[in-house]
Amino acid sequence: MGDSMSDADKIRMKRLAKLGGPPAASGSSSTTPLQENSPNTPSTPKLDESTAAPPPEQSPAPSNPFSQLGIKTDPKPRINIKRKASPPLVGDGTSDTRSTPNPQPGAWADRTLSSIFRITLDPSATKDLHGHRLSYVQEVRKELEENERPVQLQTDVLDQAIVEAASNLPDGKPLDYLLGCWKRVSKLFRGMRGSNKDDPRFKVLKEARRLCFSYCIFAATIPEMFGQEQPSENALAQHLLVDSENDRGICHEFLTEAVTRFNEDETVKEALVAAMEALSQQLSRLSMNDNTKPYMLAMRNFARYHPLLVAMTESPMFLPPDLPPEAIETDTLLGPFFRLSPMQAEVALNYFTGSQTRDKAYVANSQNALRMTLATHQDELLDIANCFLKTKESREKILDWLALIVNENHKRRAIQVDQKTVSSDGFMVNVTVVLDRLCEPFMDAAFSKVDRIDVDYLRRNPRVSIEDETKINADQHESDEFYSHVASGKNNFITEIFFLTVAAHHYGTEAVNTKLGQLQKDVKWMEKQLEKFELERHKFSQNPTQLALYEAHVKKLKTALEKGQCTILATQGVLFDELAQSRSMQFMRYVIVWLLRIVSPGSVFPKKALPLPLNADQPEVFKCLPEYFLEDVVDNFKFITRNIPHIITSTQCEELVVVCITFLRSSEYIKNPYLKSGLITILFHGVWPVRGRAKGVLGDVLYGSDFATDHLLHALMKFYIECESTGAHTQFFDKFNIRYEIFQVIKCVWANTIYRDNLATEARVNLDFFVRFVNLLLNDVTFVLDESFTAFKQIHDLHKELKARDSMEETTRQEKEEALASAQSKAKSYMQLTNETVSMLKLFTEALSDSFTKSEIVQRLADMLDYNLDALVGPKSSNLKVENGEEYGWNPKTMLSEISDVYLNLQYKENFQKAVARDGRSYKPQIFTNALSIMQKHALKSAEQMKEWEQLAIVIQNTKEAEDQEELDFGEVPDEFTDPLLASLMEDPVILPTSKVTIDRSTIQSHLLSDPNDPFNRSPLKIEDVIPNEELKAQINAWKTQKRAEAQAARESVLSEKADGGEPMDTSG
Repeated sequence: MGDSMSDADKIRMKRLAKLGGPPAASGSSSTTPLQENSPNTPSTPKLDESTAAPPPEQSPAPSNPFSQLGIKTDPKPRINIKRKASPPLVGDGTSDTRSTPNPQPGAWADRTLSSIFRITLDPSATKDLHGHRLSYVQEVRKELEENERPVQLQTDVLDQAIVEAASNLPDGKPLDYLLGCWKRVSKLFRGMRGSNKDDPRFKVLKEARRLCFSYCIFAATIPEMFGQEQPSENALAQHLLVDSENDRGICHEFLTEAVTRFNEDETVKEALVAAMEALSQQLSRLSMNDNTKPYMLAMRNFARYHPLLVAMTESPMFLPPDLPPEAIETDTLLGPFFRLSPMQAEVALNYFTGSQTRDKAYVANSQNALRMTLATHQDELLDIANCFLKTKESREKILDWLALIVNENHKRRAIQVDQKTVSSDGFMVNVTVVLDRLCEPFMDAAFSKVDRIDVDYLRRNPRVSIEDETKINADQHESDEFYSHVASGKNNFITEIFFLTVAAHHYGTEAVNTKLGQLQKDVKWMEKQLEKFELERHKFSQNPTQLALYEAHVKKLKTALEKGQCTILATQGVLFDELAQSRSMQFMRYVIVWLLRIVSPGSVFPKKALPLPLNADQPEVFKCLPEYFLEDVVDNFKFITRNIPHIITSTQCEELVVVCITFLRSSEYIKNPYLKSGLITILFHGVWPVRGRAKGVLGDVLYGSDFATDHLLHALMKFYIECESTGAHTQFFDKFNIRYEIFQVIKCVWANTIYRDNLATEARVNLDFFVRFVNLLLNDVTFVLDESFTAFKQIHDLHKELKARDSMEETTRQEKEEALASAQSKAKSYMQLTNETVSMLKLFTEALSDSFTKSEIVQRLADMLDYNLDALVGPKSSNLKVENGEEYGWNPKTMLSEISDVYLNLQYKENFQKAVARDGRSYKPQIFTNALSIMQKHALKSAEQMKEWEQLAIVIQNTKEAEDQEELDFGEVPDEFTDPLLASLMEDPVILPTSKVTIDRSTIQSHLLSDPNDPFNRSPLKIEDVIPNEELKAQINAWKTQKRAEAQAARESVLSEKADGGEPMDTSG
C-alpha cells in the first residue's frame, strides 16, 4: 500500500463525508471502530487489501468516516440479553419482526442483516433457507476476529460488509444488488413503523436502511468504489425503467428517501436528475412502435415529488438556450415525452403499409387502435403537465417551455414548410391537446370565468410572441403603436393558458389540418404521375440501362406514394378523434364568446343576443389581435363541419352561427377576405345533409333562429358583393366557389318566408345594395353559362375528331385527348355553378318580380335570358350535344325549363317585355316558338304554363314591332341626344361631375355596378354625385313628341291619300 490514498479512496471519503448521518444518541450500542483499545488508531475500514490506506502521519486521529454515516459510539458496556428463539423468516428471507418477543439484540441484528443483504460470516453457509446465494464477507470476519469481537453482523461493520459484498458480485452489478437490499430492508422497516422508536431492532433497521440508500447512490455515481468502471449509460436510468416491484426497480420509498436527502447532499439530486435526463435522451430515439410505457411511468413517478419537479426544472436540459425549433422535441427534458405519436413516420408505415390493398374495416380498426393508444398517452402527458403547473416553483418554467414551442414554430404556417426546420406534427398536436385539457377547469357552460381572460395580456410583456403575426384589422404601424403602450398589472394563470392554447392551435392542430389537405393533393398528383409512368414502360423495354433507370424512378415514386398514403391515414386517425375534437371545439366556444364580447363592449353574450351591425368604431384591442384568433375558430370548425359534424351540439351550433353572421354582417371588422370566406364555408358545410339531419347541423338554427332571420340574408348578400375582389391572383375563380356556397345556404333557408320578405325589404330600402347584388348575379349567370356552352362545343368537336383517330398521329391524338380532358373538367366545374346560379335567379324572380324589373337591372336580365335561350334552342344548339352529359351536370331540358321559369316569373312586367324586345343581339320570335315546341314535346311545363309562354311570345313580338316602328319614326337621332357609350337615345340624361360628360342615367348606373370610376377620366364616382340635365331631358322629350306627331301625321296622310285615290267602296249587297 502506498503512503497516500488512491483517487478512488479520496472520492469515496468525500462522498462518505457528504452522505454521513447525524451523530448517534447516547446509550446506543458501541460502534468504536474495530480496534477499540486504541483511540488514535486510524479508523478507515478495510475495503479490501488493495484499497485500505493509513491516515497521514503527524496528524490528529481523524474521525471515522463511517461514523459520519451514523454508526453510533458508546463507551458503556454492552447489555447482554438472553438469546431467545429466532423469529420466523418471511418469503423473501427477511425476519418477521411483528409477532415474536424481543430476541437477543446481537443475534437478531446478525440474522436480520444477513437476510437483508444476503451476506454471511460463515464460510460454510452459501445459501439461505430460501435458496438465495449468500456472499461470504471474509475481510469483515477477519477483522472481527483480530479485534476479538463476536463474529456477528452489526451496524458498526455493515458499511464494510456492504462494500465487500458489492465488490465481489459474480455479475459485477452492485447497484442491482443494493436495490434488492433496499426492497428487503424497506419492507422490514415498514413493519416496524408502529414500534417503539427506542427499540434496538428499530434502530438497527433504520440504520441499515440509511446505509443501504447511501451505497445505492454510491453505486450509481461512484462505481469505482466497488471496483467497477463508469458505465457508458446512466446506471440509475436503467433501473427507473424496471417495474418498481422488481428487485432492480426504483420504488416510491426510494424516491421518498431521496428527496429527504436533497438538502443534505446535492449529489442525490444530481444523480436522479441526470438519470431522468438520460431517459429523456433515450426516449428521443424511440417511437410509439417501441415500449415507451416505462419511460412515461418513470417521469410520472418523478412528477409526484415536489423537490424532484423543482430539480428537473433547474436542469440545463429543461429549457436550453438558443434551441432550434426542430430540436425542442429531442433536446429538452420533456420534449421526447410529447414527441410520441402515431404521426411519426415509422409508426404510420408500421400500421398502414399496404393499406390500399386492404378493406376499409382494417384501416378503421388500425386508426381506432392508434387513437386509443394516443388517448392514453395524452392522459399521461396531462398528468405530468398538471404536476409541473400545480407546483409554484416549477409553474413558470413549464409555461416558458410551452411558450418556447409556439414562439419557435411560426414557420409551420408558412406557404412552403421545410419539415426539417420545425417541430413535428405529432409533437405539436400533443402539446395542443394537453393545453386544451388544461383549459377545461375554467371553461364552464355559463362562461362565468371568460371575463378573467385579460385583453391586455399582449401589452404586458407576454410569453407569446406576436411581433411578426398579421393582425385582424391593423397594419404594422397601428399595431406597433398600440403595443408600445405597456399595460400595468400582472397576468393571471387563466390568461396565460388561454393565450398559449390559442397559439398552440394555430401552429399545432390547425397547421396539421392544412398540411393534411395539401398532402392529399400531393398524393393524388403522385398517383396520376405513377399511372402515366406505367404506361410508358414499353418505351424502355429494349434498352436495359434506360429500363433500370426507369424502374428505379418508379420505385422511388411508389415509396413516396406509400409514405404519403400512410401519413394521411395516421394523421386522419389522430385528427378524427371525436373526443379530442370535442375538447378543441369547447375551447373554441370560449374564444368565440371572448371575441364577441370584445367587439361588442358591455355585451354579455350568450346570455343576451348580440346587436348588429357592430359599432362603426372598432375596438383597438380587437383590431390589433393576431389574425389567428379568428383563423383558429374558422379552421377548426371548417374541419369539424366537413368531417365529423355530428359531434357539434345544439348550443355550439347557435354560437357558431352567431360568430359567422356577425363578422359577415360587419365584414369591415376583418381585413382578410379568406377568413370571411371561411365563415361562409362553415355555414355551407353546416347545411350539408348528414344522417338524421336533412338540413345539416346548422340548417335548423339558420332556418328558425331570430338572430339568423334578422341578419343572415343581408350578411350573405354583402359578402357575395365583396368577394368580387379578394386581392389574390386567384380571385376570379375564388368568387365562384364562394358564391356557390352562398347559394347552398340560401336554398336551405329559402322556404322560410321571412327571408323572402327580407329580400324585398333590401330591394325597397337599400336599392343600390340590391342592384349591385343582382348585377353580379347576372354577370355570373352570363359568364358561367357562356363558359359551359363553350366547353360543351369543344367536347362535341373533339369527340368527333377522336372517333376518326385511326388516321391520326399518336402525338396529335394525345394532344386531343388532353384537350378533351381539360374541356370536360372545365365543363363540370362551371355547370355546377351554372345550375345553382340559374336556380337562385329563378327563386329570386319568383319572389321579387318588381325588384328585378327596375330600370337599372331589367335590360341586362333580358339580354342574358335571350342569349342563353338562343343557345339552347337556336340554330347552334346542336353544338351543345355531348355524350354522357349527366357526368358534367348538364341537362339541357332542365336548363330550358329553369330559364323559361324566369321568363314566366316576369311575364306581366311591361319593363321586362320591352327589355326583351329591345335586345337586338339575341331576341328572335323564332326562339320562343322553338322553345315552346321542345317544352311541349318533353312535357316540361303544364298546359297552363304553355299557354302563358305562347301569350308572352305574342306580347313581346308586338312590343318589338312597336319599338321598331318608333325607331323608324324618330329617324336619325341628333348627336347631342345620343348616349356616348351605347349610341342610343337618352331617356334621363345626367352630367358627370368631373368629366362634365352627359350620359344616360341607366347607362352610368350599369357602369358603376362593376366599376366605381368615371368612364371618361377614371376619377372616383358615385351615382349620387351625378347632376340631372333637366334642360336636355326636356329637349329630348319635346323632340320625341315632335317626331311622333310628324310620324302620325305622315301615316294619316298616307291613309287619306289611299282613301281618296283608292278603289270605290263596294256597297253591293
